[in-house]
Formats: sequence, C-alpha cells, structure tokens
Amino acid sequence: MSAELSVNNKGQVEFAYLLSDGQAWHGLGQGLQDNASHDEWVAGAGMDWKIQRSKVRYATERSGDVTKYLELPEKHVLFRNDDKRPLGVVSDRYQIVQPREVLEFFKDIVKVGGLQLSAAGTIYGGKRFWATAKIGEASPTSLKDRIGGYLLLSTSADGSQATEAFLTSIRVVCKNTLAMAFQGSKGSRYKVSHRSVFKPEDVKSFMGLNEAAWDAFRHNIVRLANKPVDVTKAEELTLELMGGGEKVVASAGYNKILDLFKGDGQGSQLDGVYGTAWGWIQSCTEYVDHWARARSDENRMVSSQWGPGADMKQRALELANKL
Repeated sequence: MSAELSVNNKGQVEFAYLLSDGQAWHGLGQGLQDNASHDEWVAGAGMDWKIQRSKVRYATERSGDVTKYLELPEKHVLFRNDDKRPLGVVSDRYQIVQPREVLEFFKDIVKVGGLQLSAAGTIYGGKRFWATAKIGEASPTSLKDRIGGYLLLSTSADGSQATEAFLTSIRVVCKNTLAMAFQGSKGSRYKVSHRSVFKPEDVKSFMGLNEAAWDAFRHNIVRLANKPVDVTKAEELTLELMGGGEKVVASAGYNKILDLFKGDGQGSQLDGVYGTAWGWIQSCTEYVDHWARARSDENRMVSSQWGPGADMKQRALELANKL
C-alpha cells in the first residue's frame, strides 16, 4: 500500500466514491450509492475521526524515573484522536478544519444547489483531506467526449496547504483532470490560510459568483475543439510547455505527449479531439494523470491535482488559449 492513501486503525482505506461514476482509479475504497446519506459518506471516506492538539514539550533532564520537560512556546502538535498518529507541528494560532467539516460543507449545498457528492478521502495518514461534488456535464463536439465539472474542497492538518476550493473538470473517457481556468478568468479559486477561520458561507458565496465559470469553460472547450492543430504545431506547443531545448525533444515525456496526440491517447480520435487544440490539451492531461514518472499512482494523483502536474496542465491550457 502506498503511503499516499490513508489507512485507519480498522484497516479501512480512507476513500469513498460514487459507484455510478465507475471504480476509482486506484481500485480501492468504498463505493457508495447515489442516495447515500451524509453519515454514510463520512463513514465510507473514513473521515469520522477528529484532529486534536497538544503543546509541544521536550525532555531536558532525566534522573531515575523523573524526567523534566519544557514547553516549546507557540507550537502545537496536531494528532488524530483515533490512533494518536501525529499530523504536524503548527503555530498555536493555527485554525483547525476537521475532516468531517469538509463533508459537512457539502451537506447544505448538495441539498440546495443540486450538486452530488462524487468522492472524498484523506492522504498521507490524514495530513490532507478533500471532497468533490459534481456541478454538471458538457461535450465539446462529440457526445462520446463528455466532460464533468466539479467543485473540489481540500485542506491540510500539517500546515502544508491552505483550505482551498476550486472548480475542476474530469474527462469521462479517461478520467483526465483539468482545472476550470481559462484565459481572462478571475476568481476561479477560493483560498483561506489556517491563520484565518474557515467560513463555509464564504465558499458558498464563491460558488454563486462562479456559476458563470462553468458556462464559460464549456464555451471555451468548444472553441478549442474547433481550433485545428497539426503535428508540427503540437511539437512546437509541447516543446514550449516543457521548457525547450534538445534534451526536451529527446525526452520520454515530450515524445509520449506527441504519441498520445497522434492517436495513442484514450478518445484521441473522436470528433473535436483529433487534430485540435482540445486534443493536444487532452494529450498533456493524460500524460500528467497517467504516464508521468512518479513513485506510485497515488503520488501521481497528488501531483496532478495539487502539485507540479497541476501546474503543467494549467500551462498547457494557457498555451492552447493563445492560439
């Protein structure tokens, strides 16, 4: 089992997904029915534990059975209440967001806004956790090439990540992911540091302001699906995406993206995909999500959503939008 996926003291992988969306990419976790209750999601995702905090102390003297301790000023250790595993050392001003709160946030908007929870879980032993809810679905030009829009809310318990909400998309045919940003967009990502209190109502307001973002994204992918891109242009774009130079041209990543673009990619020969800017973007996202070098599939997933892989996909979208 990779260290990225959390396993609790009951031996349960802390991940749940909607069965109607198909089996999760890693084949693990608990599949839930469309009508699953909020409590079933909390239990299925293994997010029913709490984060606790304690002052950091260190031993200064030992004499027989007596040990003297001093406290580290303004520092707390965060830990799980179920198995006492440490999560991180943070400031005493660190504002905790509980795993259950992430799902609690979706409880109201799923009921009122017509969204549907699609996945939730934790990684790195509970140091990070997230949930996604489906917004809608679109097709660039072919009904076979469906794109699902999602709201993703994630946070951390070790200080490595702020509480963050952003719009993302998943290409159904191969489960490629892409942030729903586009040239000229504003306010497509909500973020609050752990120095501030997480206010769910602010995120809900963010969602209201971004109802137009999903429509704009759908129009943008139709435009990209109608923009021709030949192999020569794809080579130029890929070279620029990866930094340029002879070493890039000889690299496995550069050649893999081009092979995916030329027809090896999943759904790459569909109308609106083959020989288009949208097709080139999908070759980049498929490379990042499924082929880029990584220690494990789980590590690749983390990179593709929050790390270098996510940055690379965003650059690909920006380059395509300049065409």
